[in-house]
Amino acid sequence: MHDLVPHLAARGVSDVTALRDTGSETDRTVLVAAGSGPVVLKLSESSRMQAALLQAVAASAPTLPVPRVLHDEHGVAVTPTDDGDLFVMTAVPGVPLEDVDVWPALVDDLVDVQAALVIALHDTDAAAAHVPAENDWSIETVARHEPLIDQVADERHRPAMHAVVEVFRAELAPALAAMPRQVLHADANLSNVLVADGAVSGVIDFGDAIEAPRVLDVAVTTCYLAIALGSFEHQLVDRYTARITAALGLSPAEAALVLPLAACRLVQAVVLARDTARHEPARADYVLRYDRAAVALLDRTGALPTPSTNSTSKGA
Repeated sequence: MHDLVPHLAARGVSDVTALRDTGSETDRTVLVAAGSGPVVLKLSESSRMQAALLQAVAASAPTLPVPRVLHDEHGVAVTPTDDGDLFVMTAVPGVPLEDVDVWPALVDDLVDVQAALVIALHDTDAAAAHVPAENDWSIETVARHEPLIDQVADERHRPAMHAVVEVFRAELAPALAAMPRQVLHADANLSNVLVADGAVSGVIDFGDAIEAPRVLDVAVTTCYLAIALGSFEHQLVDRYTARITAALGLSPAEAALVLPLAACRLVQAVVLARDTARHEPARADYVLRYDRAAVALLDRTGALPTPSTNSTSKGA
């Protein structure tokens, strides 16, 4: 990895003492220890998008706890290489949310940071920032992955999962189609929210950003909080959804979609992770990190959340 050092030096990173390739994500992520301070180097097909979004947030909300992009001596953020587009950003302190207990004040802090991030990205030009309308993990692709349910899901969970996809087709997709779209981080899961000193210290990994209705951003986080807490009806899940609804000013129609869309993400969290693990066994430990808790949630839940017909018919 010594071929990466010149790229770091060009961005003012000096006295590099260690380079560690995480080897877990689709992107190549290298954690860099240096005398000038820790940084993160990424090689990715989405580097231009990630760097553009981080710079947009830095410009519109400079106090938000997200990584800051480093530029080379020519002011360039992203450098093409034979291994993909490369950029370097500051390291955000903290441990993943999945490694700490969740309590009310932390939920409130998560709401404040996430709502501020959604607002900061509101006016970002998706085309200029290379942001797609969807990716494999965006909730709006759940119907596309329905065949995986019968291939990789446990048999006892398949009827509920198919029911979730049918609700998406019949009710959620038409409701989403009527809602305005904006650029979203779209993956504030338990790994991408960092915690330090009892508060949210950062949101990382903009690699799954999409242009979509803002309720999808809320639904993703709702899903993973339910996985961590063991129930869609947990009081802290209720607290999160109520407070983020107020913070973003979600309409009743948007709010009615949060839990059923979170159920769609739960289906994806199981089937996409298991499908990736069977095709990329070297990444199995990483991609299946939520599987046991997700299965436990499915076992406890029975019928997954669905919207009422009246709620989804009101429009945005």
